[in-house]
Amino acid sequence: MKESTGLKDLTKISLIALLLTTTGCSWLGLEGTTDNYLEAETKPATEIPDGVDNPPFVDLMPIPDVIDSRGLAGQRFELELPEPLSTTFGVDQIVIRKLGEMRWVFLDANPALVWPKVQRFWESRNIMVEMANPTTGEMETVWVVSRDGEADTIYESLTSGNAWTDSRAALQNKFQLRIEPGIRNGSTEVYVTHRQIPLADESPAQVDWTAQSDNDALENKILTELAYFLGETINDTNEVSLLASTLQENRTRLTPDASRPVLSYRLDFDRAWATVGSALEDAQIVVEDLNRTDAVYFVYYEDQTVEDPGFFGRLFGSGETKKVDRVDVHRYQVHLKPVQDEVEVTVYKDTEQLADAVVAERLLKIIREYST
Repeated sequence: MKESTGLKDLTKISLIALLLTTTGCSWLGLEGTTDNYLEAETKPATEIPDGVDNPPFVDLMPIPDVIDSRGLAGQRFELELPEPLSTTFGVDQIVIRKLGEMRWVFLDANPALVWPKVQRFWESRNIMVEMANPTTGEMETVWVVSRDGEADTIYESLTSGNAWTDSRAALQNKFQLRIEPGIRNGSTEVYVTHRQIPLADESPAQVDWTAQSDNDALENKILTELAYFLGETINDTNEVSLLASTLQENRTRLTPDASRPVLSYRLDFDRAWATVGSALEDAQIVVEDLNRTDAVYFVYYEDQTVEDPGFFGRLFGSGETKKVDRVDVHRYQVHLKPVQDEVEVTVYKDTEQLADAVVAERLLKIIREYST
């Protein structure tokens, strides 16, 4: 008799669960209100009567002021699904860049992820770190002795782990490593500076790191070894430095505008000029000519519009999968201009006339995403 009662209760529970599943929230009086949100209006804040405790109010979801930089107010648009987020565009994840006498390792990885890997690099090379400050991105090694000779000879000697017992040691070496946010969002740049003195000299307490490395070949050797090490280990673990995560300085800024969108680089002009040129090349945008004196790149850019019904359109529509491409190739001018401590990049149709704002913003986005 007890078993029969339990079975009946179990049957009732199953029927209730099935009923809830088939009828949805409307059975409970909770009907869908998705469309109602489109008509929702802002309500005034609740007022606390006098004589009652008035605790401080903190808005957990503040609505920022809308800056209509493109002049779209009052217009209606049919929005499609957003494009997938991407900041790689086929650019190598880890490369060594050079501009004049300056070299650095570029990574498509956050500084918080790079910092622990750099610490492991010095450990794996038997070189002790004397100072490490992840909030500034600076790291200094102790003075390490080595033999004299070519860069490969010095590197093998100072990373051997027994350099201090080497009777042929003749040099002292010290390295500073700087980690900086890259030009592209979520990227990192790593710089190395090298100081070298004879073994017989007393090592200075304070070192000037502002000058160029004492041994450029050895600096390049360290950068190359570091790039290979990071390439092998960057995805090994999810180890991150919370302090290094503060290195999020944004060195680019794209300002939309209804007539003149602007891409700003917080770089010196030489670096900005080289960055834009490299970005255009990596993005495979044809550069017909350039004028370094007037700071202008003459490019051909394809403004491509693609119409595709998408997955749901094909699923619920006619089933057709036609894709219509319209490619308009035009010649544009990419202008660079120093403004205070930044370099502004704008797009012109010719010497005097600005390019269409939509086309210009698309081209500037491509340049920014390829910037390394």
